[in-house]
Amino acid sequence: MFSIQLSGSILAIVLSLAFYVRWRRSRNVNPMGLPLPPGPRQHFLLGNLSDLPTGGYEWIKHKALSQSYSDIVFLNIFGRHNLFINSFKATNDLLDKKGAIYSDRPRLPMVKELMGWDWNLVLMSYHEGFSVHRRIVQQNFQPSIVARSHRPVMLREVRVLLNNLLVKPNDFTHHLRRMAGAIIMMVTYGHQIGDDGDEYIDLAEQLRDFADRRAFRGWNVMVNGFPILKYVPAWLPGAQFKRDALFGKLLGIRMRNAPYTMVKERMAAGTAVPSLISSMIEESPSSGIDEEVIKNCGGVIYNAGADTTVAALTNLFLAMMTYPQVQSQAQRELDKIVGRSRLPQFEDRDQLPYVGRVLKEVLRWKVVAPLGVPHCTTESDEYRGRHIPPRTILGISCGDCYRAILHDEAVYPNPETFDPDRFLARADKPAEPDPSRVAFGFGRRICPGRFFADDSMWLALASILHLFNISKVMDAQGRDIEPEVHYGSGLVSMPSPFACTIKPRFIGAEELIMSAVE
Repeated sequence: MFSIQLSGSILAIVLSLAFYVRWRRSRNVNPMGLPLPPGPRQHFLLGNLSDLPTGGYEWIKHKALSQSYSDIVFLNIFGRHNLFINSFKATNDLLDKKGAIYSDRPRLPMVKELMGWDWNLVLMSYHEGFSVHRRIVQQNFQPSIVARSHRPVMLREVRVLLNNLLVKPNDFTHHLRRMAGAIIMMVTYGHQIGDDGDEYIDLAEQLRDFADRRAFRGWNVMVNGFPILKYVPAWLPGAQFKRDALFGKLLGIRMRNAPYTMVKERMAAGTAVPSLISSMIEESPSSGIDEEVIKNCGGVIYNAGADTTVAALTNLFLAMMTYPQVQSQAQRELDKIVGRSRLPQFEDRDQLPYVGRVLKEVLRWKVVAPLGVPHCTTESDEYRGRHIPPRTILGISCGDCYRAILHDEAVYPNPETFDPDRFLARADKPAEPDPSRVAFGFGRRICPGRFFADDSMWLALASILHLFNISKVMDAQGRDIEPEVHYGSGLVSMPSPFACTIKPRFIGAEELIMSAVE
Protein backbone atom coordinates (compact mmCIF):
# COMPACT_ATOMS: atom_id res chain seq x y z
CA MET A 1 0.00 0.00 0.00
CA PHE A 2 2.84 2.36 0.95
CA SER A 3 4.68 1.60 -2.33
CA ILE A 4 1.56 2.39 -4.37
CA GLN A 5 1.15 5.72 -2.54
CA LEU A 6 4.86 6.46 -3.05
CA SER A 7 4.64 5.65 -6.77
CA GLY A 8 1.62 7.90 -7.08
CA SER A 9 3.45 10.70 -5.29
CA ILE A 10 6.49 10.33 -7.54
CA LEU A 11 4.27 10.38 -10.64
CA ALA A 12 2.53 13.52 -9.39
CA ILE A 13 5.89 15.21 -8.77
CA VAL A 14 7.18 14.25 -12.23
CA LEU A 15 4.05 15.56 -13.93
CA SER A 16 4.16 18.76 -11.88
CA LEU A 17 7.79 19.32 -12.87
CA ALA A 18 6.90 18.70 -16.51
CA PHE A 19 4.06 21.22 -16.24
CA TYR A 20 6.39 23.75 -14.63
CA VAL A 21 9.18 23.37 -17.20
CA ARG A 22 6.75 23.78 -20.06
CA TRP A 23 5.12 26.75 -18.41
CA ARG A 24 8.50 28.42 -17.90
CA ARG A 25 9.45 27.79 -21.51
CA SER A 26 6.17 29.24 -22.69
CA ARG A 27 6.95 32.43 -20.77
CA ASN A 28 10.31 32.95 -22.44
CA VAL A 29 10.62 36.19 -24.36
CA ASN A 30 11.38 35.76 -28.06
CA PRO A 31 14.63 37.28 -29.41
CA MET A 32 12.88 40.25 -31.05
CA GLY A 33 10.80 40.94 -27.98
CA LEU A 34 7.53 40.69 -29.93
CA PRO A 35 4.31 39.85 -28.09
CA LEU A 36 2.51 36.59 -28.70
CA PRO A 37 -0.75 36.65 -30.68
CA PRO A 38 -3.88 37.73 -28.75
CA GLY A 39 -5.54 35.25 -26.44
CA PRO A 40 -7.03 34.68 -22.98
CA ARG A 41 -4.96 35.18 -19.86
CA GLN A 42 -2.83 32.14 -19.03
CA HIS A 43 -2.95 30.35 -15.70
CA PHE A 44 -0.01 28.85 -13.84
CA LEU A 45 0.90 25.36 -15.06
CA LEU A 46 -2.41 24.70 -16.87
CA GLY A 47 -2.08 27.67 -19.19
CA ASN A 48 -5.33 28.06 -21.17
CA LEU A 49 -6.69 24.58 -20.61
CA SER A 50 -10.03 25.97 -19.41
CA ASP A 51 -10.32 28.09 -22.58
CA LEU A 52 -9.89 25.16 -24.96
CA PRO A 53 -13.17 24.61 -26.84
CA THR A 54 -14.62 21.21 -25.90
CA GLY A 55 -17.95 19.52 -25.31
CA GLY A 56 -19.50 19.68 -28.78
CA TYR A 57 -20.22 22.52 -31.22
CA GLU A 58 -16.69 23.73 -30.62
CA TRP A 59 -16.85 25.92 -33.73
CA ILE A 60 -19.18 28.30 -31.87
CA LYS A 61 -16.58 28.64 -29.11
CA HIS A 62 -13.83 29.18 -31.66
CA LYS A 63 -15.94 31.92 -33.22
CA ALA A 64 -16.50 33.52 -29.81
CA LEU A 65 -12.76 33.49 -29.08
CA SER A 66 -12.14 35.09 -32.45
CA GLN A 67 -14.70 37.81 -31.78
CA SER A 68 -13.18 38.50 -28.36
CA TYR A 69 -9.52 38.55 -29.38
CA SER A 70 -8.63 38.20 -33.06
CA ASP A 71 -8.89 35.92 -36.05
CA ILE A 72 -5.71 34.31 -34.69
CA VAL A 73 -6.00 33.21 -31.06
CA PHE A 74 -3.06 31.94 -29.01
CA LEU A 75 -3.64 29.31 -26.32
CA ASN A 76 -1.02 27.72 -24.09
CA ILE A 77 -2.02 24.17 -23.13
CA PHE A 78 0.35 22.67 -20.54
CA GLY A 79 3.19 24.68 -22.05
CA ARG A 80 2.44 23.72 -25.66
CA HIS A 81 1.84 26.62 -28.03
CA ASN A 82 -1.46 26.47 -29.93
CA LEU A 83 -2.61 28.97 -32.54
CA PHE A 84 -6.23 28.80 -33.68
CA ILE A 85 -6.82 30.47 -37.05
CA ASN A 86 -10.37 31.57 -37.75
CA SER A 87 -10.27 33.61 -40.97
CA PHE A 88 -9.71 32.96 -44.64
CA LYS A 89 -7.12 35.74 -44.88
CA ALA A 90 -4.96 34.57 -41.99
CA THR A 91 -5.10 31.00 -43.24
CA ASN A 92 -4.03 32.07 -46.71
CA ASP A 93 -1.26 34.32 -45.33
CA LEU A 94 0.24 31.60 -43.16
CA LEU A 95 -0.50 28.19 -44.67
CA ASP A 96 -0.40 29.13 -48.35
CA LYS A 97 2.10 31.97 -48.56
CA LYS A 98 4.38 30.54 -45.85
CA GLY A 99 3.73 26.86 -46.42
CA ALA A 100 7.38 25.94 -45.92
CA ILE A 101 7.11 27.00 -42.27
CA TYR A 102 3.50 26.09 -41.47
CA SER A 103 3.01 22.60 -42.96
CA ASP A 104 4.80 20.20 -40.62
CA ARG A 105 3.09 17.84 -38.16
CA PRO A 106 3.55 17.70 -34.39
CA ARG A 107 5.07 14.60 -32.84
CA LEU A 108 1.78 12.79 -32.00
CA PRO A 109 3.30 9.89 -30.01
CA MET A 110 -0.07 8.24 -29.39
CA VAL A 111 -1.00 7.66 -33.02
CA LYS A 112 2.44 7.54 -34.64
CA GLU A 113 4.51 5.71 -32.02
CA LEU A 114 2.11 3.62 -29.92
CA MET A 115 -0.39 2.89 -32.69
CA GLY A 116 2.25 2.69 -35.38
CA TRP A 117 0.39 4.91 -37.83
CA ASP A 118 3.56 6.69 -38.90
CA TRP A 119 3.08 5.08 -42.33
CA ASN A 120 0.13 7.38 -43.01
CA LEU A 121 0.95 10.31 -45.31
CA VAL A 122 -1.60 12.46 -43.50
CA LEU A 123 0.35 12.14 -40.24
CA MET A 124 3.90 12.23 -41.60
CA SER A 125 6.35 14.96 -40.64
CA TYR A 126 8.72 16.32 -43.26
CA HIS A 127 11.58 14.10 -42.09
CA GLU A 128 9.50 10.90 -42.18
CA GLY A 129 9.33 10.44 -45.96
CA PHE A 130 6.54 12.94 -46.53
CA SER A 131 7.83 14.26 -49.87
CA VAL A 132 8.33 10.79 -51.39
CA HIS A 133 4.88 9.52 -50.42
CA ARG A 134 3.12 12.73 -51.43
CA ARG A 135 4.83 12.80 -54.82
CA ILE A 136 3.68 9.26 -55.59
CA VAL A 137 0.07 9.92 -54.58
CA GLN A 138 -0.03 13.27 -56.37
CA GLN A 139 1.38 11.83 -59.60
CA ASN A 140 -1.42 9.24 -59.69
CA PHE A 141 -4.16 11.82 -59.18
CA GLN A 142 -3.17 14.56 -61.60
CA PRO A 143 -6.16 15.97 -63.54
CA SER A 144 -5.02 14.31 -66.78
CA ILE A 145 -4.73 10.88 -65.15
CA VAL A 146 -8.06 11.29 -63.35
CA ALA A 147 -9.76 12.17 -66.65
CA ARG A 148 -8.15 9.33 -68.61
CA SER A 149 -8.07 6.48 -66.11
CA HIS A 150 -10.42 7.15 -63.22
CA ARG A 151 -13.51 8.78 -64.73
CA PRO A 152 -14.75 5.54 -66.34
CA VAL A 153 -14.85 3.95 -62.88
CA MET A 154 -16.77 6.94 -61.52
CA LEU A 155 -19.31 6.77 -64.35
CA ARG A 156 -19.98 3.09 -63.71
CA GLU A 157 -20.31 3.40 -59.93
CA VAL A 158 -22.49 6.52 -60.06
CA ARG A 159 -24.90 4.59 -62.27
CA VAL A 160 -24.97 1.82 -59.68
CA LEU A 161 -25.67 4.48 -57.04
CA LEU A 162 -28.64 5.79 -59.04
CA ASN A 163 -30.09 2.29 -59.34
CA ASN A 164 -29.65 1.68 -55.61
CA LEU A 165 -31.39 4.98 -54.81
CA LEU A 166 -34.25 3.93 -57.05
CA VAL A 167 -34.63 0.50 -55.44
CA LYS A 168 -33.95 1.38 -51.78
CA PRO A 169 -34.16 5.17 -51.37
CA ASN A 170 -34.30 5.04 -47.57
CA ASP A 171 -30.77 3.62 -47.46
CA PHE A 172 -29.26 6.59 -49.31
CA THR A 173 -26.37 7.06 -46.87
CA HIS A 174 -25.36 3.41 -47.25
CA HIS A 175 -25.52 3.76 -51.03
CA LEU A 176 -23.28 6.83 -50.93
CA ARG A 177 -20.72 4.96 -48.83
CA ARG A 178 -20.83 2.01 -51.17
CA MET A 179 -20.30 4.21 -54.23
CA ALA A 180 -17.37 6.13 -52.73
CA GLY A 181 -15.75 2.94 -51.44
CA ALA A 182 -16.26 1.11 -54.73
CA ILE A 183 -14.55 3.87 -56.71
CA ILE A 184 -11.58 3.97 -54.34
CA MET A 185 -11.14 0.19 -54.22
CA MET A 186 -11.30 -0.24 -57.99
CA VAL A 187 -8.92 2.62 -58.73
CA THR A 188 -6.45 1.73 -55.97
CA TYR A 189 -6.56 -2.07 -55.88
CA GLY A 190 -8.59 -3.18 -58.91
CA HIS A 191 -11.15 -4.72 -56.55
CA GLN A 192 -14.88 -4.72 -57.29
CA ILE A 193 -16.99 -4.61 -54.13
CA GLY A 194 -20.41 -6.20 -53.88
CA ASP A 195 -23.75 -4.75 -52.81
CA ASP A 196 -23.89 -6.76 -49.58
CA GLY A 197 -20.70 -5.49 -47.97
CA ASP A 198 -16.99 -5.92 -48.42
CA GLU A 199 -14.29 -6.96 -45.97
CA TYR A 200 -11.87 -4.25 -47.10
CA ILE A 201 -14.44 -1.47 -46.86
CA ASP A 202 -15.38 -2.77 -43.41
CA LEU A 203 -11.73 -2.55 -42.35
CA ALA A 204 -11.43 1.05 -43.54
CA GLU A 205 -14.63 2.04 -41.73
CA GLN A 206 -13.48 0.34 -38.53
CA LEU A 207 -10.26 2.32 -38.64
CA ARG A 208 -12.07 5.59 -39.31
CA ASP A 209 -14.53 4.98 -36.48
CA PHE A 210 -11.70 4.08 -34.13
CA ALA A 211 -9.79 7.25 -35.05
CA ASP A 212 -12.90 9.37 -34.47
CA ARG A 213 -13.97 7.81 -31.19
CA ARG A 214 -10.73 6.76 -29.53
CA ALA A 215 -7.46 7.82 -31.19
CA PHE A 216 -7.98 11.57 -30.81
CA ARG A 217 -10.05 11.60 -27.62
CA GLY A 218 -9.53 11.84 -23.86
CA TRP A 219 -6.34 10.40 -22.39
CA ASN A 220 -5.21 9.46 -25.87
CA VAL A 221 -4.78 13.16 -26.60
CA MET A 222 -2.96 13.63 -23.28
CA VAL A 223 -0.29 11.20 -24.47
CA ASN A 224 0.42 13.51 -27.40
CA GLY A 225 0.86 16.36 -24.93
CA PHE A 226 2.98 14.34 -22.49
CA PRO A 227 4.93 11.65 -24.38
CA ILE A 228 6.30 10.24 -21.11
CA LEU A 229 2.86 8.66 -20.57
CA LYS A 230 3.55 6.21 -23.39
CA TYR A 231 5.78 4.28 -20.95
CA VAL A 232 2.89 3.63 -18.54
CA PRO A 233 2.22 -0.16 -18.35
CA ALA A 234 -0.94 -1.32 -20.09
CA TRP A 235 -2.11 -3.17 -16.96
CA LEU A 236 -2.10 -0.02 -14.83
CA PRO A 237 -5.60 1.21 -13.86
CA GLY A 238 -6.48 4.17 -16.07
CA ALA A 239 -4.12 3.07 -18.86
CA GLN A 240 -6.92 2.24 -21.29
CA PHE A 241 -5.08 4.34 -23.85
CA LYS A 242 -2.35 1.66 -24.03
CA ARG A 243 -4.94 -0.99 -24.82
CA ASP A 244 -6.54 1.36 -27.35
CA ALA A 245 -3.13 1.83 -28.95
CA LEU A 246 -2.61 -1.91 -29.39
CA PHE A 247 -6.05 -2.34 -30.93
CA GLY A 248 -5.44 0.58 -33.28
CA LYS A 249 -2.03 -0.77 -34.26
CA LEU A 250 -3.38 -4.20 -35.19
CA LEU A 251 -6.28 -2.62 -37.08
CA GLY A 252 -3.90 -0.40 -39.04
CA ILE A 253 -1.67 -3.34 -39.95
CA ARG A 254 -4.63 -5.32 -41.27
CA MET A 255 -6.04 -2.40 -43.24
CA ARG A 256 -2.68 -1.64 -44.84
CA ASN A 257 -1.63 -5.21 -45.62
CA ALA A 258 -4.83 -7.08 -46.51
CA PRO A 259 -5.74 -5.38 -49.83
CA TYR A 260 -2.08 -5.19 -50.86
CA THR A 261 -1.69 -8.94 -50.34
CA MET A 262 -4.89 -9.51 -52.31
CA VAL A 263 -3.44 -7.62 -55.30
CA LYS A 264 -0.16 -9.57 -55.20
CA GLU A 265 -2.01 -12.89 -55.06
CA ARG A 266 -4.18 -11.95 -58.02
CA MET A 267 -1.13 -10.77 -59.98
CA ALA A 268 0.53 -14.13 -59.35
CA ALA A 269 -2.63 -15.89 -60.54
CA GLY A 270 -2.97 -13.65 -63.60
CA THR A 271 -6.39 -12.35 -62.51
CA ALA A 272 -5.48 -8.87 -61.27
CA VAL A 273 -7.40 -5.91 -62.67
CA PRO A 274 -5.07 -2.98 -63.54
CA SER A 275 -4.86 -0.53 -60.64
CA LEU A 276 -2.57 2.00 -58.99
CA ILE A 277 -1.08 -0.65 -56.71
CA SER A 278 -0.58 -3.28 -59.41
CA SER A 279 1.13 -0.66 -61.59
CA MET A 280 3.45 0.39 -58.77
CA ILE A 281 4.34 -3.23 -58.03
CA GLU A 282 5.12 -3.90 -61.71
CA GLU A 283 7.23 -0.75 -61.99
CA SER A 284 9.03 -1.13 -58.65
CA PRO A 285 12.17 -2.84 -60.09
CA SER A 286 12.82 0.16 -62.35
CA SER A 287 11.34 2.90 -60.15
CA GLY A 288 13.08 1.72 -57.00
CA ILE A 289 9.93 2.28 -54.93
CA ASP A 290 10.09 0.18 -51.78
CA GLU A 291 7.29 -2.31 -51.06
CA GLU A 292 6.52 -0.59 -47.76
CA VAL A 293 6.08 2.74 -49.55
CA ILE A 294 3.64 1.12 -51.99
CA LYS A 295 1.65 -0.31 -49.07
CA ASN A 296 1.66 3.08 -47.37
CA CYS A 297 0.39 4.95 -50.42
CA GLY A 298 -2.35 2.41 -51.06
CA GLY A 299 -3.38 2.48 -47.42
CA VAL A 300 -3.75 6.25 -47.20
CA ILE A 301 -5.77 6.47 -50.44
CA TYR A 302 -7.98 3.60 -49.32
CA ASN A 303 -8.45 4.96 -45.80
CA ALA A 304 -8.97 8.66 -46.50
CA GLY A 305 -10.21 8.83 -50.07
CA ALA A 306 -13.96 8.39 -49.58
CA ASP A 307 -14.79 10.53 -46.55
CA THR A 308 -15.12 13.95 -48.21
CA THR A 309 -17.37 12.53 -50.91
CA VAL A 310 -19.71 10.75 -48.50
CA ALA A 311 -20.05 13.67 -46.09
CA ALA A 312 -20.57 16.25 -48.85
CA LEU A 313 -23.19 14.21 -50.72
CA THR A 314 -25.05 13.42 -47.51
CA ASN A 315 -25.22 17.17 -46.91
CA LEU A 316 -26.55 17.57 -50.46
CA PHE A 317 -29.65 15.56 -49.54
CA LEU A 318 -30.18 17.71 -46.46
CA ALA A 319 -29.74 20.93 -48.44
CA MET A 320 -32.10 19.96 -51.26
CA MET A 321 -34.94 19.01 -48.92
CA THR A 322 -34.42 22.26 -47.00
CA TYR A 323 -34.00 24.53 -50.04
CA PRO A 324 -36.28 23.13 -52.78
CA GLN A 325 -35.92 26.30 -54.87
CA VAL A 326 -32.21 25.57 -55.27
CA GLN A 327 -33.01 22.02 -56.35
CA SER A 328 -35.53 23.29 -58.91
CA GLN A 329 -33.10 25.80 -60.40
CA ALA A 330 -30.37 23.17 -60.75
CA GLN A 331 -32.84 20.80 -62.39
CA ARG A 332 -33.94 23.45 -64.89
CA GLU A 333 -30.32 23.91 -65.91
CA LEU A 334 -29.85 20.14 -66.23
CA ASP A 335 -32.99 19.81 -68.36
CA LYS A 336 -31.76 22.56 -70.67
CA ILE A 337 -28.25 21.17 -71.17
CA VAL A 338 -28.59 17.41 -70.62
CA GLY A 339 -32.23 16.85 -71.50
CA ARG A 340 -34.22 13.86 -70.31
CA SER A 341 -32.96 11.17 -72.63
CA ARG A 342 -29.48 10.65 -71.17
CA LEU A 343 -27.41 10.99 -67.99
CA PRO A 344 -25.01 13.85 -67.20
CA GLN A 345 -21.46 13.41 -68.49
CA PHE A 346 -18.21 15.08 -67.47
CA GLU A 347 -18.27 16.94 -70.78
CA ASP A 348 -21.40 18.78 -69.60
CA ARG A 349 -19.71 20.39 -66.62
CA ASP A 350 -18.64 23.67 -68.19
CA GLN A 351 -22.20 24.23 -69.41
CA LEU A 352 -23.70 23.65 -65.94
CA PRO A 353 -22.40 26.60 -63.90
CA TYR A 354 -25.28 26.62 -61.41
CA VAL A 355 -24.78 22.92 -60.64
CA GLY A 356 -21.12 23.72 -60.05
CA ARG A 357 -22.06 26.45 -57.61
CA VAL A 358 -24.34 24.02 -55.78
CA LEU A 359 -21.32 21.77 -55.20
CA LYS A 360 -19.29 24.70 -53.87
CA GLU A 361 -22.07 25.63 -51.47
CA VAL A 362 -22.40 22.02 -50.29
CA LEU A 363 -18.73 22.17 -49.28
CA ARG A 364 -19.18 25.51 -47.51
CA TRP A 365 -22.59 25.16 -45.85
CA LYS A 366 -21.81 22.19 -43.62
CA VAL A 367 -18.07 21.75 -43.34
CA VAL A 368 -16.92 18.16 -43.77
CA ALA A 369 -13.29 18.87 -42.75
CA PRO A 370 -11.76 15.47 -43.38
CA LEU A 371 -8.33 14.64 -41.92
CA GLY A 372 -8.44 17.26 -39.20
CA VAL A 373 -4.84 16.70 -38.11
CA PRO A 374 -2.99 19.77 -36.81
CA HIS A 375 -0.22 21.55 -38.67
CA CYS A 376 2.92 22.59 -36.82
CA THR A 377 5.48 25.34 -37.43
CA THR A 378 9.05 24.32 -38.19
CA GLU A 379 10.57 27.60 -37.01
CA SER A 380 9.60 30.87 -35.38
CA ASP A 381 7.80 33.51 -37.42
CA GLU A 382 6.41 37.02 -37.21
CA TYR A 383 2.86 37.83 -38.29
CA ARG A 384 1.19 41.20 -37.82
CA GLY A 385 3.88 42.21 -35.38
CA ARG A 386 3.32 39.08 -33.26
CA HIS A 387 5.75 36.29 -32.47
CA ILE A 388 4.75 32.74 -33.39
CA PRO A 389 7.14 30.29 -31.67
CA PRO A 390 8.62 27.21 -33.36
CA ARG A 391 6.63 23.96 -32.98
CA THR A 392 3.41 25.92 -32.51
CA ILE A 393 0.42 23.68 -33.19
CA LEU A 394 -2.02 25.24 -35.64
CA GLY A 395 -5.71 24.70 -34.96
CA ILE A 396 -6.70 25.47 -38.54
CA SER A 397 -6.85 21.76 -39.22
CA CYS A 398 -9.79 21.11 -36.91
CA GLY A 399 -13.25 21.09 -38.45
CA ASP A 400 -14.42 23.68 -35.93
CA CYS A 401 -11.90 26.23 -37.23
CA TYR A 402 -12.87 25.36 -40.79
CA ARG A 403 -16.49 26.04 -39.96
CA ALA A 404 -15.62 29.33 -38.27
CA ILE A 405 -13.80 30.37 -41.46
CA LEU A 406 -16.55 29.31 -43.86
CA HIS A 407 -19.24 30.88 -41.68
CA ASP A 408 -17.44 34.18 -41.25
CA GLU A 409 -20.17 36.75 -41.92
CA ALA A 410 -17.60 39.27 -43.15
CA VAL A 411 -16.69 36.89 -45.98
CA TYR A 412 -19.89 34.87 -46.42
CA PRO A 413 -22.96 37.02 -45.59
CA ASN A 414 -25.89 35.02 -44.15
CA PRO A 415 -23.63 31.98 -43.71
CA GLU A 416 -26.36 29.62 -42.49
CA THR A 417 -28.34 30.11 -45.72
CA PHE A 418 -27.67 27.70 -48.57
CA ASP A 419 -27.13 30.09 -51.49
CA PRO A 420 -25.14 28.87 -54.52
CA ASP A 421 -25.32 32.32 -56.12
CA ARG A 422 -22.95 33.68 -53.49
CA PHE A 423 -20.23 32.36 -55.83
CA LEU A 424 -21.58 34.32 -58.82
CA ALA A 425 -19.75 37.57 -59.54
CA ARG A 426 -21.99 40.57 -60.10
CA ALA A 427 -21.36 44.16 -61.07
CA ASP A 428 -21.97 45.32 -57.50
CA LYS A 429 -20.45 42.36 -55.66
CA PRO A 430 -17.51 40.03 -56.32
CA ALA A 431 -17.90 36.28 -56.00
CA GLU A 432 -17.31 34.94 -52.51
CA PRO A 433 -14.17 32.77 -52.03
CA ASP A 434 -14.22 29.20 -53.30
CA PRO A 435 -14.70 26.96 -50.21
CA SER A 436 -12.94 24.02 -51.82
CA ARG A 437 -9.68 25.65 -50.73
CA VAL A 438 -10.74 25.00 -47.15
CA ALA A 439 -12.40 21.63 -47.76
CA PHE A 440 -9.24 20.20 -49.34
CA GLY A 441 -6.69 21.90 -47.12
CA PHE A 442 -4.03 24.55 -47.49
CA GLY A 443 -0.41 24.90 -48.50
CA ARG A 444 1.79 21.84 -48.75
CA ARG A 445 -0.83 19.73 -46.97
CA ILE A 446 -3.50 20.32 -49.59
CA CYS A 447 -5.22 17.03 -50.48
CA PRO A 448 -3.33 15.41 -53.39
CA GLY A 449 -6.54 13.64 -54.44
CA ARG A 450 -8.67 16.79 -54.62
CA PHE A 451 -9.24 16.60 -58.40
CA PHE A 452 -10.34 12.99 -58.07
CA ALA A 453 -12.72 13.79 -55.20
CA ASP A 454 -14.09 16.86 -56.98
CA ASP A 455 -14.87 14.87 -60.13
CA SER A 456 -16.65 12.07 -58.27
CA MET A 457 -18.68 14.51 -56.16
CA TRP A 458 -19.71 16.57 -59.18
CA LEU A 459 -20.84 13.59 -61.25
CA ALA A 460 -22.83 12.08 -58.37
CA LEU A 461 -24.42 15.44 -57.48
CA ALA A 462 -25.39 16.26 -61.07
CA SER A 463 -26.79 12.76 -61.66
CA ILE A 464 -28.82 12.71 -58.44
CA LEU A 465 -30.36 16.13 -59.11
CA HIS A 466 -31.05 15.22 -62.73
CA LEU A 467 -33.06 12.11 -61.93
CA PHE A 468 -34.55 12.54 -58.45
CA ASN A 469 -36.58 14.95 -56.38
CA ILE A 470 -35.47 15.11 -52.76
CA SER A 471 -38.00 16.36 -50.23
CA LYS A 472 -38.94 16.23 -46.56
CA VAL A 473 -40.85 13.28 -45.15
CA MET A 474 -44.51 14.03 -44.40
CA ASP A 475 -46.57 13.00 -41.38
CA ALA A 476 -50.03 11.41 -41.48
CA GLN A 477 -51.62 14.84 -41.93
CA GLY A 478 -49.46 15.65 -44.94
CA ARG A 479 -47.26 18.15 -43.11
CA ASP A 480 -43.52 18.30 -43.60
CA ILE A 481 -41.43 16.78 -40.82
CA GLU A 482 -38.47 19.03 -40.09
CA PRO A 483 -35.26 17.00 -39.83
CA GLU A 484 -33.29 17.23 -36.59
CA VAL A 485 -29.67 16.88 -37.60
CA HIS A 486 -26.58 17.12 -35.44
CA TYR A 487 -22.93 17.13 -36.39
CA GLY A 488 -20.11 15.48 -34.51
CA SER A 489 -16.60 16.84 -33.99
CA GLY A 490 -14.63 13.93 -35.36
CA LEU A 491 -12.05 13.87 -38.13
CA VAL A 492 -14.98 13.83 -40.53
CA SER A 493 -18.04 15.86 -39.66
CA MET A 494 -20.93 13.63 -40.70
CA PRO A 495 -24.56 14.57 -40.01
CA SER A 496 -26.58 12.33 -37.73
CA PRO A 497 -29.01 10.02 -39.58
CA PHE A 498 -32.05 11.73 -41.07
CA ALA A 499 -34.92 10.69 -43.32
CA CYS A 500 -35.95 12.19 -46.63
CA THR A 501 -38.18 11.30 -49.57
CA ILE A 502 -36.40 10.41 -52.81
CA LYS A 503 -38.49 9.92 -55.96
CA PRO A 504 -37.81 9.88 -59.72
CA ARG A 505 -38.67 13.35 -60.98
CA PHE A 506 -39.89 12.72 -64.53
CA ILE A 507 -41.52 10.00 -66.62
CA GLY A 508 -38.79 7.87 -68.09
CA ALA A 509 -36.29 8.45 -65.28
CA GLU A 510 -36.62 4.88 -64.02
CA GLU A 511 -36.02 3.42 -67.48
CA LEU A 512 -33.03 5.71 -67.95
CA ILE A 513 -31.49 4.51 -64.70
CA MET A 514 -32.11 0.82 -65.33
CA SER A 515 -30.79 0.95 -68.88
CA ALA A 516 -27.59 2.62 -67.65
CA VAL A 517 -26.68 -0.31 -65.38
CA GLU A 518 -27.50 -3.12 -67.79
